[in-house]
Amino acid sequence: MDYEYPRLSQLAYLREVERSGSLTAAAERLGVSQPALSQSLSDLERRLGVALFERAGRRRVLTEAGREAVVAASEVFERLDMLRDDLQARARGEVGSLRVGMIDAASLYLLPNAIRAFRERYPEVDLHLIVESSEVLLRQLRAFDVDVAFVVGPLADDLVGVPVLEEPLFIYRPASDSRGGGAEGSEGATGSDWALYPSGSRTRQLIDEALARMGVRPRARFESANPDILRQAIALGLAWGVLPEAVAVEAGDALVRVGGTPLATRSLVAARRRTASSDSRIDALLALATGD
Repeated sequence: MDYEYPRLSQLAYLREVERSGSLTAAAERLGVSQPALSQSLSDLERRLGVALFERAGRRRVLTEAGREAVVAASEVFERLDMLRDDLQARARGEVGSLRVGMIDAASLYLLPNAIRAFRERYPEVDLHLIVESSEVLLRQLRAFDVDVAFVVGPLADDLVGVPVLEEPLFIYRPASDSRGGGAEGSEGATGSDWALYPSGSRTRQLIDEALARMGVRPRARFESANPDILRQAIALGLAWGVLPEAVAVEAGDALVRVGGTPLATRSLVAARRRTASSDSRIDALLALATGD
């Protein structure tokens, strides 16, 4: 015969009988009739396969098995109280773990302040940061390996995104290279080596398409997802490149912006699975990242 687990209500009844000292007092405190209480306890004895009470005149006294069952019942409800408190704290965003994926640019200069503020505000949240390309992060998001990913848009229909930043990208040349000519910088750009984001990346696709409209087919000699490395290659006079202004300014006078308008603009979005439930920790991080 398969074992029948006790019902939580039966364990609660048993614990109250022990606390109240009698079935009559327990039934009154529980708001049930005494016959209903007796019947529930009899069914509990049947489920456990042991006698929980021994009659002493008109009273019922807990047996040794009954006392052990009361201890076990108290432990069950204590664990349930702990679970309730933990889940409520998670719902408030105060505890738990949060896995955040981000592209290099986001980790280097777009989100550090938001991450720092989040850690200070929610010190009990175990924050895991994963830095990868947009494509890798989106695969991890779909595989449930990250909870939110800051990537370059657009997103497929199975994902939803919160806009974080519209980031213009500009052409930069080394200050030592004077071949900047032309309003859009196409003169000099054609014959130069380039330091660019990796081939196949979303940012690189934006750059290649924009350069193609200028009639430029870049000769990429350096490729990196890390914009600091690209900036260094340009500053050293090794190549031209395309960078966000926030990255380029770190090089000071070693870089010269070519043209007055952005070559392209990339959209940074916080991506989540469309089927994911709401998470107050993610909401808090997004509010910090977007300034809301």
